[in-house]
Amino acid sequence: MTRRWIVIGGVVVVIVAGVALVRGRVRARVQATQTERTAEVVEGPLQIFVTGTGKVEPESQAALSFKVAGTLGDLTVEVGQRVTAGQVLAELDLASLDPSLVAAVADLITAQQALDDLLEGPTEQQLAQAELAVATARDGQHDAEYRWSVQQEGRRASSSTIRGAEAGLVLAEHEVDQAKGNYDQFSGLSADDPVRALALTQLVAAEQGRDAALRNLNWLTGHPTEIQQAILDAEVHSAGANLAQAEQNLADLQAGPDQQAVEAAEARVRAAQAVVDQARLISPIDGTAMAITHRPGDSIVPGEVEIVIAGLSTLHVDTMVDELDIATLELGQEVEITLDALPDLILDGQVAGIDLVPAAGTAQYPVRVELDGSESGVRVGMTAALSILVAQRESALLIPNWALGTDPKTGDVIVTVYRGEAREVRVVTLGLRNETYSEVLSGLEPGEVVGITIVESPAGAPGGFFGPG
Repeated sequence: MTRRWIVIGGVVVVIVAGVALVRGRVRARVQATQTERTAEVVEGPLQIFVTGTGKVEPESQAALSFKVAGTLGDLTVEVGQRVTAGQVLAELDLASLDPSLVAAVADLITAQQALDDLLEGPTEQQLAQAELAVATARDGQHDAEYRWSVQQEGRRASSSTIRGAEAGLVLAEHEVDQAKGNYDQFSGLSADDPVRALALTQLVAAEQGRDAALRNLNWLTGHPTEIQQAILDAEVHSAGANLAQAEQNLADLQAGPDQQAVEAAEARVRAAQAVVDQARLISPIDGTAMAITHRPGDSIVPGEVEIVIAGLSTLHVDTMVDELDIATLELGQEVEITLDALPDLILDGQVAGIDLVPAAGTAQYPVRVELDGSESGVRVGMTAALSILVAQRESALLIPNWALGTDPKTGDVIVTVYRGEAREVRVVTLGLRNETYSEVLSGLEPGEVVGITIVESPAGAPGGFFGPG
């Protein structure tokens, strides 16, 4: 990377040329020309840049390829077209796929429908059925509890009912006595005598009535057997469980889909989608289609790049900066960018990244410069020249670097000041400096003239620029 160069606006450099002394060479007697080069010390803006080169690259890039073989069916994108993340760009023809992939398409449809139904929530009919189930279960519980209650000892009847049952038993026994007395009058008759048969029938009916009255009284005053009580307890417990389940089902419907059920359904969809996506190309990023390899009807080889997508909203150029200059760089510094392909176009950018360690085996640090990707004509891959503004002065006292010298004894920076025929060597203090110009902090005033003496040998003279030696 070129280290530094300076742009100076509004600086007028005055060069005064003159003919000086004649220098002779003893052996050849050839005359030389001595020239004084001078410049006026002036004030002006000073900018210092670190320069570099690189290639224009996209913000992000994705090379897409199919995972299975087949024939390209649908292609929904063209080169230069904008795409969005998740957009299906191409699909293989279903008829050209392995049967297992065709089955996966059906599995995906089924899994997606199940997930959609789950997320949609219950219908009005489902809610009505759940509410009816709760009402039915509550009614069943009420009946079971009532049966349990009325079967318990002391709860089967009121005292008046029991007294009525006791009275009924007395009357039934009285009827038996009357019927038995009546039958006894005719018991000596033959078995086929109608009068005896009628009396016997009346006796049997009276005894049956008495037995029924006794059973009724015993039931009203008795208690369930052990087996009967177990049945009653089980009926109450079952009715309660049925009601609790019906109420839970209704609450689940009203609360919406169960999260675990949703996650399971989503996992099934993802699994089916992963299989189906082997025959699809889906853009992972927002960007622009940069290249398309095949057209519909072409045979596809798995793994071969089919479509290249690049995010062009922000472009960048990666360059390398020497260790001598890296300390002058900061994030956000302005960068002037020119392209070899578009020399008249000047783009603005800024430093977006500075690596903290040099590239392997070098003393240069990777630096990233970002630029706006909306500029017309800029293409990925173009060669770019970068000028990173690292320092500037709105107004500085400037002299050209060729006018500077060094005192061999003290090491001070010196210049020769011209005042007519007089010459004065003066020590100066410098600020910003580059290969071309330097900022003078002290030792000179605006308008003063500095210069050097140059000795040139005429054409054909022996020796070099400084004569023979």
